[in-house]
Amino acid sequence: MARLEVSGKITAPAGEDVDEISVYNISSEKGTVSNAKGEFKLKVAQNDHVRITALQFQSFTLVVNSEDIRTRLLKVYLNPNVNQLEEVTVRSTDLTGIAEIDVKNIKTSVFIPEWDLSYAALEYGYDFVRDGQTELDGNAAEDALGHNNVPMANVDIGKLLALFFPKKKRSKRQFVDSKQSNINALSQRFDHDYLSGTFNIPSAKVNDFVYFAEENGLTLYLLKPENEIKLLEYLFEQSERYKKQLAVAD
Repeated sequence: MARLEVSGKITAPAGEDVDEISVYNISSEKGTVSNAKGEFKLKVAQNDHVRITALQFQSFTLVVNSEDIRTRLLKVYLNPNVNQLEEVTVRSTDLTGIAEIDVKNIKTSVFIPEWDLSYAALEYGYDFVRDGQTELDGNAAEDALGHNNVPMANVDIGKLLALFFPKKKRSKRQFVDSKQSNINALSQRFDHDYLSGTFNIPSAKVNDFVYFAEENGLTLYLLKPENEIKLLEYLFEQSERYKKQLAVAD
């Protein structure tokens, strides 16, 4: 397969080192490393899988697409936050220095919850009341068909479909909750300092930028872990639009 040499640019939050980051083409089994400016060159073809690896950043794989080939440019955005580990405390008084003994001395326990999940044990905070489909007086299915023993030629298909497939309207509250869920998911994925440093957004405007990005097409599809590269590209595009809007307002 013929491969073209493309230029690459690695972007990271301000203060993060982008030197000597491994860029490896899994498909061709050839790779390189970035320079102090985060720049690199690599031969690729469409649909090649390129692995980005660095100690202080999350490792991930991107797939080369037709746009990358057309522009001969690979843009890589790094997120340092995902590799942070929770604090772990080890007390020296608990250790002997001999691995085999220390492992055996670790206290473990098995938690078996005594939960009764039977239907009778569950309590529901509401009463069941009859409705258009479960009413006791008459038979909704019969009404949709007309009467007992009515030939199928006379069946009201519209009523029958409405009975079994009622239309569900999305309430305003559901729409607002969905929108807020997108905003919360984005805020949890990238913290305040990362968004400010990576996309050069004024610190005081980061929350406003997050709402701006949601209003302009942020979707659950982009928030999926496997679409992180597309999400970062989307945020970069929205940050440029947002900064232009701020400049006009000033």
